[in-house]
Amino acid sequence: MSIGLYASKIQSEVLAERDSLAKAYRSYPDANLYFCMVDLAQSSNYRITKGPEAGYIRGESFFSLIAAAARPYPEIRIFKEIGDAALMCCAEFRPLLETGLLISRAARQLAFVAGDETFPFALRLGIDFGVAKRLTRRHEDYLGECIDRLARIMSVRSERTNFVVGEKAFDPNKKLLDEYTRLCEASGPLQLQLGGGKQLHEQVIYREILTRSDAPSDFADYFVRWRASTAASAASGA
Repeated sequence: MSIGLYASKIQSEVLAERDSLAKAYRSYPDANLYFCMVDLAQSSNYRITKGPEAGYIRGESFFSLIAAAARPYPEIRIFKEIGDAALMCCAEFRPLLETGLLISRAARQLAFVAGDETFPFALRLGIDFGVAKRLTRRHEDYLGECIDRLARIMSVRSERTNFVVGEKAFDPNKKLLDEYTRLCEASGPLQLQLGGGKQLHEQVIYREILTRSDAPSDFADYFVRWRASTAASAASGA
């Protein structure tokens, strides 16, 4: 017996499964969804300099922040936590926009109360829209060009903001974003510059979401889910 024989057995198994995988993929349903990625930057450096325990606490605190911000929105599904990033999806743009704004603001506020270097989080957030295949796995998962495009958009490093929105998500929601001018504004269209080997088959256009440092604390016009959640908690005595 030789390593070549073992490799041939593995090769045969993979090839035998390939045809069934192609059939399975074609049977998966398409879903038109908004996807949001939130990334905790500089996590590896933090673990190296502060140690694994501190890195664990920081990472789990990050995921707790995302879960708490999204909790009042039952339409948002956090379907993947991978490394130091989380992926969410929703059929509507507004819940993800509000959650992204709340995550950014809560992270800044944590910097004033933490008392150590666990906070503030160096966060990056991105939203895009498109068709994706809903895969049949143990947990909800998706595969599609819009998610690949979102991953590329998340490579943006801006001195002005940590929040970017792909043009395919921005364009149908221009008027909706105008409702939030007291909290944020969108930049003009920007073209993503990618290195060799990372190009997609079409140009990637995105917008920077610039949050206002002087935004009012009281913003009762929207965040309807949060108002309802807060009222329900108050009524139950929680």
